[in-house]
Amino acid sequence: MGRVRKSFQLAQAPRLRPGAAVATALLVVAVLLAWVFFAPQQLGGQTAYVIVNGNSMEPGMHRGDLALVRPADDYRPGDVVTYRHPDLGFVIHRIVSEEAGRFTLEGDNNDFLDSYHPGRGEVVGRLWIHVPRLGQLFWHLRSPFWGGLVLLFAFAGLLGGSPSGKAQFVRPSPSPGKGGPLMNTVIRNWQDTLVLLLAAAIAFGLLAWVGFASGLEKEVPAERPYTQHGSFSYEADSADGRIYDAGRATTGEPVYLRLSDAVNFAFDYEFSSPAAADIRGTYHLVAEIGDTAGWKRTIPLAEPGSFEGTSFRATGTLRLADVLDQIGTLEAQSDVRSDRYTVTIRPRIAVEGSLDGVALKTNFDAAALPLALDRSRLWLNSGTPEKALAPTEAGTATAQQRVTNSVQIWFVELPVLAARLVGAAGSVLAMAAAFGLLTAAARRGWGKERATLAVRIAGGTPFEAAEVIEVASLHDLERVAERIGGVVLQEIRPDAHICYVRDGAVVYRYAGPPLEYGTERAA
Repeated sequence: MGRVRKSFQLAQAPRLRPGAAVATALLVVAVLLAWVFFAPQQLGGQTAYVIVNGNSMEPGMHRGDLALVRPADDYRPGDVVTYRHPDLGFVIHRIVSEEAGRFTLEGDNNDFLDSYHPGRGEVVGRLWIHVPRLGQLFWHLRSPFWGGLVLLFAFAGLLGGSPSGKAQFVRPSPSPGKGGPLMNTVIRNWQDTLVLLLAAAIAFGLLAWVGFASGLEKEVPAERPYTQHGSFSYEADSADGRIYDAGRATTGEPVYLRLSDAVNFAFDYEFSSPAAADIRGTYHLVAEIGDTAGWKRTIPLAEPGSFEGTSFRATGTLRLADVLDQIGTLEAQSDVRSDRYTVTIRPRIAVEGSLDGVALKTNFDAAALPLALDRSRLWLNSGTPEKALAPTEAGTATAQQRVTNSVQIWFVELPVLAARLVGAAGSVLAMAAAFGLLTAAARRGWGKERATLAVRIAGGTPFEAAEVIEVASLHDLERVAERIGGVVLQEIRPDAHICYVRDGAVVYRYAGPPLEYGTERAA
């Protein structure tokens, strides 16, 4: 025989009862559901945790409350949502209206609308759960003192939960390739396997339930961004061209009434979008004359026109005599004279069409060239002449479109049809496997210890090169045989009966009195 190791007694591993197995399976599923519904977005979940910091949502929400928000397929007026403000960070307010893909929001306790209008991509989610005062706890945990205290208790709990005393010797069961029967191991530990099968059946069942509760398709907003560009220019012939570099007044230069009779205006329009655009519309270039008292008179500069495509050019002529006649009539009738009047050149553009199939209908209100007029000249009246001469306006065409619905599972989106098939099939297979396991375990006596029959051998044992471990009792040796799926070998001697169980290069041995393994047990 080889070297003999110290004798020991094998500890019995605790087994779960069927009821405990079901309870453990339900606990596993509850943890999974908690993760699905409450996992934060930073970890791939669908829930954002927002602490209310202000009184703009009173009386419904107060400072220090915790709001849980989740993304939604659609946001409508009346919804309380959280959005990302470029300067303020997260803001939780109520939607008042939506126009051109952007929302107007207002706090319930405010008497003014939010100045920033977020798009759908900037909305974090809609209010799901509101917990009063819980946000104050998160504020405390952010401080170094309270955060360190929580970590200290957590570390102490880990140390306190560490096992102490003597460690149990556990030898892993052999793999199927080394002669260990896999099914015997599964049936012997049927409670642990049953927990996994029940948890899988419930999880797959929930997946199927979510799949069948959801439609195969859903409506989502289709957003198509676009930009409208414009460029104003003008020129006026002068009775004396020597006062201008070009011999006449051009864009940006003043027009003197004694030297010029008319001003020719031009507006170049361009529509751009990353989506395929089918654009058409109408335009009408006009001049709007007004004063500080609110008087306004519109003078057409050309006949209305229409266009197809993404660009066009509109031209028109403003006759200064017509403007002065309008002003003279006003002053004569009202007996009110003003030193300065406003003249705004406006193209009045109406656009319609589609962007990648999404209907579009909009105007270009930013296209307006501000001018000022007094008794001697007409000039560009803007602090930012570059922006006034080249107006730009961005927008978004929004519509509802039907797409394939999906189920979000952590970082994976599974189509609803696949969720139905996988959930139903997985649940049925897991339940069938659990039923088969219970049947097999019932036939074997629900895992109870059974007497192991010994196989008698003649002569000496060929274990001289093996490492021998002495066990304390025959009962322990039988449990070793059951755990590894081995066979008890009995060597009969006049003074003792010696029993062996071999596990690879290790032999477990017990030497007992001659009659301990009698004829009845070995038969």
